[in-house]
Amino acid sequence: MFNFIGTRNKKKLTLIEISELWLESKKFSVKLSTYCNYKQKLEDYIYPQLGSLKYSEISQTQLNDFIDYLLVSGRKDGKGGLSKGTVKDIITLMKSISKFAHTEFNVKNICVNLNISKVKKNEIQILSGSERKKLETYLLSNLNLPNLCILLCLYTGLRVGEICGLKWENIDIKNGCLFVNRTVERISLGNGKTMIVIEPPKTESSIRKVYIPIFIVALLKKYKDKDDKYILSGKSKPTEPRALQYRFKRILSKTKIRELSFHSLRHTYATLCIEKGMDIKTLSELLGHADVKITLNTYVHSSDSLKKKYVKRLAG
Repeated sequence: MFNFIGTRNKKKLTLIEISELWLESKKFSVKLSTYCNYKQKLEDYIYPQLGSLKYSEISQTQLNDFIDYLLVSGRKDGKGGLSKGTVKDIITLMKSISKFAHTEFNVKNICVNLNISKVKKNEIQILSGSERKKLETYLLSNLNLPNLCILLCLYTGLRVGEICGLKWENIDIKNGCLFVNRTVERISLGNGKTMIVIEPPKTESSIRKVYIPIFIVALLKKYKDKDDKYILSGKSKPTEPRALQYRFKRILSKTKIRELSFHSLRHTYATLCIEKGMDIKTLSELLGHADVKITLNTYVHSSDSLKKKYVKRLAG
């Protein structure tokens, strides 16, 4: 595929050179947002530490030290390490590049022993029962479209980019459901430049139908607008995700709820569904997970109250 390298000794290729070739191979096979995400992680984290090294000479020790560096002091602002989830994403990226190098240039796969499982994600955060009640009370007492959209996320598990991309044409009031078929994301173009992109969800499974509680359907009916308008913005252009994330953060502060990410609404929804007895396959489809294993690994072990409930049943 890359015969233009010619007679150059492949063992002298640097990590940057191989990574740029890998990136070029992905340019037309992944979404723009995905491509830009790859590029940003390479330029922000991988190239500064390993980029100039000859790819074939990078050792396992150097890779392990790199991962430790990311976890301890990898943040660009100098305020500590990256989240474990971000580090796992970087490892996955490096493994893909390493596999590409082995296939295309017949050089060793330097990441074959890089163990992703050792970098565990932080435990998911969910709203407690009292926090959920407090949040709902505030949203319903100060009802407007943005607050209604936050409530909708709590009861459907939509991602922030999905709620921003939702139009009125995606809401079926009569049948009490919504259809997710686009997402809004701000992506980095490098050199401090960014842009908003509106794209289909990242996987086919994320294109889905989600049912809505009856009381929220009634609220949506009151605000119903033209089909081509975005629900959150009320306009023909979408609201960007971070605007809704900032709003959520301000609401948490006003209601004296501890600091949580917007994604905690999705985690809360999923955990509640499990506690109410929903089967994992159904939940996985509602969340738009590409594999039911993602749902199992993320949520099934997280509900301590559910464990206690079932143990009590054994005694009863």
